[in-house]
Amino acid sequence: MENFEDEIRYENNIIYTEGLDDEPDSRGVGCAYFDQMLKNKDLLAQVDGFTKEKDTFGSLLKKCVRTSIWLTEIGLQYGDVVSLCSNGHLNSCVAHISAYFTGAKVAALNPSFSLAESVHLFRQVMPKVIFVGHESVTLIENVIKEVGANTTMVVFGPTDTHVAFSDLIQPKLNESLFKPVEVHDLKDVALIWFSSGTTGLPKGICHTHYSILKAAELIRGQDFRNELIYTNYIPYWNVFVFYLHQSIYTKGARLLVPRFDITNPWDMFSYMATWVILDITSSLALCRTPKPKNVDLRSLKSILVAGTTIYEEQLEEIRETFPNVFVSQMYGESEVFSPLTYFDLAKAKHVHFLHTKKGSCGLPMRGTCYKVVDPDTDKVLGPNQKGEIRVKSQMQLGGYYNLDSSGIWDSDGWLKTGDYGYYDEDYCFYVIDRLKEMFPYRVKHITPASIENVINTHPAVLKSVVIGIPHYIDNHHAMALVVLKPGLPNVTGEEIQKYVEDRLDDPFHLRAGVKFVENFPMTPSGKVHRLKLKEMVFNEL
Repeated sequence: MENFEDEIRYENNIIYTEGLDDEPDSRGVGCAYFDQMLKNKDLLAQVDGFTKEKDTFGSLLKKCVRTSIWLTEIGLQYGDVVSLCSNGHLNSCVAHISAYFTGAKVAALNPSFSLAESVHLFRQVMPKVIFVGHESVTLIENVIKEVGANTTMVVFGPTDTHVAFSDLIQPKLNESLFKPVEVHDLKDVALIWFSSGTTGLPKGICHTHYSILKAAELIRGQDFRNELIYTNYIPYWNVFVFYLHQSIYTKGARLLVPRFDITNPWDMFSYMATWVILDITSSLALCRTPKPKNVDLRSLKSILVAGTTIYEEQLEEIRETFPNVFVSQMYGESEVFSPLTYFDLAKAKHVHFLHTKKGSCGLPMRGTCYKVVDPDTDKVLGPNQKGEIRVKSQMQLGGYYNLDSSGIWDSDGWLKTGDYGYYDEDYCFYVIDRLKEMFPYRVKHITPASIENVINTHPAVLKSVVIGIPHYIDNHHAMALVVLKPGLPNVTGEEIQKYVEDRLDDPFHLRAGVKFVENFPMTPSGKVHRLKLKEMVFNEL
């Protein structure tokens, strides 16, 4: 195995990378962001892709300071939760930064979620204040009523019944003297974002001031002041927060549009971006929609495809559409405040592997160590052997919010990613599948239990298991494997599909169909062995 001694040490089938040795700012994320934004106050921070309105870091900082002063005036305390339910726009990041400035925690909700989903997340964090886009006002009003909370709602846009965001960013007395709150402990929680666990119930992943600030060391010194970065991820998703963080530290500007229009995807290039981060569904929408003649791509340098396992055929299709652009994928987990693997386009070795390692999601990241283990025996595997990817990172989560977190790590303290993959002799990683039950359909994460619970109420069904079948455009389609009760009249797959369609929203429909089986393969611990089940399906049972 080639040994890149300046970056990687390899012992006993474990990949060790160079550590991050700088001491993070002991005052916390808010103070660190404040200093960075003040130092770069005259540089461009963000652009609205439709209206062309702009913020410098100075004008954005002013809004964050005034919002922080208002939050303090209404009684927000250190450690309280500030929430956000909005699409991406010039003011959506103010909720994050202002929460950091006041010593509060921030947790975003998804404006596309149902009432039941939103209530479940809201109850976990019980925010004192929530910033809401106009499209989500009714949803959050109903959530607050359902929960019985005394939460103050701030609306981005006109409102007669709540606090208008435009009011609270008016000039404040002595705002020039404002200083962010210094944290009590760097291990205090700064950020909560939600991810589904193996049970299918969303859990709040807690990132501390320490994990966020250690990630800053990875990008410190980079200068992106002439770059414009676009991502179509809303504030609910970790990519939004990653690139806000990167922008503040690298001086790069973010390009924001309210929502990616999959029917008219080229609108996003009305402003000349240099770096683009997209999910696979949005990327393929671009490939399959004719490019308008007025779209100018001369500034575009890189397209990074993120969010799920991506097939090499899909990457090639994107590369054909953007022939003069670096197209790559990266691999990350919400549990780590940094990509886990990536190709660094500033390094010749990385660029070489990007072109020669078909299907790889990149090389290891500094500050993180890696191993691949047999998920049944915990045996540590070597190169080109497939198993669960586990990591130890200086940027990893502190735990789940108000929940037992003991199952996150193995007995040796390694974070269990739930991802099935391997690395090769050059330390390039490949992610094949999810060990966890959850799978993505387009940009929505589907929890099989929510479909199984419905199927199992059918009078002819003994037990069911739902799996995701890879789909070229939609990421995955749901398929049900069903064991029928003996001695009852036969039921067809179409009847099961219709039964689900009558009871669940469109993303949960069984687009990959229904297959009937006599039993399920089981693990030694008595759980359904989903990987073997998928192999049965792909081998047509």
